[in-house]
Amino acid sequence: MTTRPPMELADYVRELTEHHSHAEHYQIRRGHTWYGANHVTKVPPLIAQLWANDLPSQAAEAGTRPGFGSKPAARLDALDTAARIDIGAHRWVTDLGEHPRGVDTIDLVRQLHGLTASALTVTRVAITRDVRSWWTQARIVTGWDSPAWSPDNTCPMCGERGTLKIRLGDQLGMCSNDACRVTWEPSTIGLLADHIRAESSAERPVARRRGPCWCPLPRPAVSDLAFLCPACGSASCRHAVMARLLDELGVDESRMRA
Repeated sequence: MTTRPPMELADYVRELTEHHSHAEHYQIRRGHTWYGANHVTKVPPLIAQLWANDLPSQAAEAGTRPGFGSKPAARLDALDTAARIDIGAHRWVTDLGEHPRGVDTIDLVRQLHGLTASALTVTRVAITRDVRSWWTQARIVTGWDSPAWSPDNTCPMCGERGTLKIRLGDQLGMCSNDACRVTWEPSTIGLLADHIRAESSAERPVARRRGPCWCPLPRPAVSDLAFLCPACGSASCRHAVMARLLDELGVDESRMRA
């Protein structure tokens, strides 16, 4: 997997609004050696892909598969993401004191990018954060990389379960909950991974196992073979000795385990 170089605001805007190259990394074998290579294709702007009638197919590890299991659900998700970008860009242009121009979302994002240079530093930071979030959501929804992974975990920000979508190839993540829509990038995806790991570990049921087998040395001569350790089969193991003792005391071992 190739690592994407750090991106600036102009890079996010370019992929959102212009045709750009998409590189799919793969490996080929020549003789006894594996070589890495990139399959580069020219793709439409991410915003155009969101508004389009069809979404691109995704390349999975085991081969090519349809972009989404449920096409109608994917279509609604794409339209919702496109509409959110349109509304967000419209608001920013208005807040900067300009009248939104153009007839589509791409024009609005380009206009916003042009206005950002003359904005205050705190405003430029906020705009960059929002544009980066739009780019992350668009990359995940359009599905040019491996299929998004949806773990059965809660979002660490809103607490909703089953709303996380993670694109492992690009190390991007997002919450699809309308009230949240938080995103994670390569620099912050580790925090989401830590949350998923900790939550999954806490929810995993504790397995009740027998302790390790242990036979005293030298082994005592045991003539009663009615009680054997189920793990090692020894009549001298502490498990067998304990079972024999409980039987002599008239204690039901099954109740002791409950």
